[in-house]
Amino acid sequence: MNAFKRKGVLLIVIGSLVLFKPAGAQTTTGSISLQDLLNNMQSNYELLKYQGSLVKASQAQKKATSFDRLPHLNTMLQATVNSVNNQEGAYQSYGVIPSVVSGVRNQSNLGAVAGDAAFAGLNWEAVNFGEYKANENLAKSNLLVQMNTLASTQYDVNGFAAAYYIELIRQYQLQNVQQDNVSRLQQLKTIINALVNSGVRPGVDSSVAAAELSKSIIGLYQVQKNLAQTKVQLSTLTGLSTGQLSADTTAINRVNTDGVNFVFNTTADTVHHPYINLFTSIYDRSKARLQLENKSYYPKVFVDADAWVRGSSVNGSDEYNTDLLQGYQPNRFNYLVGLTLTYDIFNIAHKRLNSSIYKYEMDAAYHQLENEKINLNSDVQQALLEKDFEFNRLIETRHQLDEAATAYKEQLSLYTNGLSSIIELNTALDYYIQAQKDYVEANVGLMRSVINYSLVTNTFAALVQTLKL
Repeated sequence: MNAFKRKGVLLIVIGSLVLFKPAGAQTTTGSISLQDLLNNMQSNYELLKYQGSLVKASQAQKKATSFDRLPHLNTMLQATVNSVNNQEGAYQSYGVIPSVVSGVRNQSNLGAVAGDAAFAGLNWEAVNFGEYKANENLAKSNLLVQMNTLASTQYDVNGFAAAYYIELIRQYQLQNVQQDNVSRLQQLKTIINALVNSGVRPGVDSSVAAAELSKSIIGLYQVQKNLAQTKVQLSTLTGLSTGQLSADTTAINRVNTDGVNFVFNTTADTVHHPYINLFTSIYDRSKARLQLENKSYYPKVFVDADAWVRGSSVNGSDEYNTDLLQGYQPNRFNYLVGLTLTYDIFNIAHKRLNSSIYKYEMDAAYHQLENEKINLNSDVQQALLEKDFEFNRLIETRHQLDEAATAYKEQLSLYTNGLSSIIELNTALDYYIQAQKDYVEANVGLMRSVINYSLVTNTFAALVQTLKL
């Protein structure tokens, strides 16, 4: 989770280029928006569905915990055939019926005896000095942790979707750059061939131009492959077909103009950042666990109410009835009502030993929360510095592109007039192509910094809505 945030978000754009129509200025029809991408990824991303199921499970657990205060009412109906050959002395039965009463005989008698018993017993832990409430608080804390885990996963998915969204635009723009370069070289090759055929230029120039064109076409194939791969990856994540994943190139200017203004005018909300909320809820849960652990060692007061009937084929004179069916007619009734107070005298030692475990876990959760606050504050400062750097970089790269374009045009004019060589022309062309790529990366950097700043300051949703991305 933190590793995802530390990486930032890959966000790429390209602005206007010289000597050909800028791709960033084109209007894309039928393109997918970032909001559409987010919606489809949310409905298709299995990790979000997994986290959503955990939230529902915690909600069910919280509801179940609220019924812990209900008493237990046990019932039993039993018919037996057995011997009654008891000896004097008490024993603890650990059974349901509270007591077993039977006569003691001078001689052993293994004659069959029929009997039945019916029992109803109420057991209610009426008072446990706050353990019920502590358990409910822990269930609420667990639910809050799961909800914040879902929110933090959604935050990660937002960054993930934005990265793919802008990568789609980037690949589309690079394809346009390379396609324009191929067209330029095709035109240049035609001019060179004409000059060679007229004898103005040597034949080697034609071969050099053909080689450069082939190299440029290979580069075009490469960016086309990269664009197709990006669409396949997005299709897997969103469930959309690759044909529905057209780049919205109009978003570039909105982010790199209005988005920069948005950065300065929107108040950062790091207090309610999804990661801060998550680690705060984890800390609160650790406190709830410690409270429940302490409450579990308090005394407990039970309300007991039992009633039972018995039947037996042995009568009060210790005579065995040969008709065993007579034993299945209840003829004795008993009841029990009382309060039971239980307390383990060793609870003090248990509490001291076990509570220390949860106390250290609570301390660890607190330090984890504080560490996240420090890291988030650092991320905000770094994102702001990165934005300033990328903004200045874009301005200088614009100058670089303009000068490289001018140099190429002048070299082309010199070459066609026989005043420079094919090597000098290729050098100028290489500088121009590199300047185009550098300008793409400068736009990439600025858009990346704006979106990354919105993520770390918890203003991403507002940015998407405001800029209609």
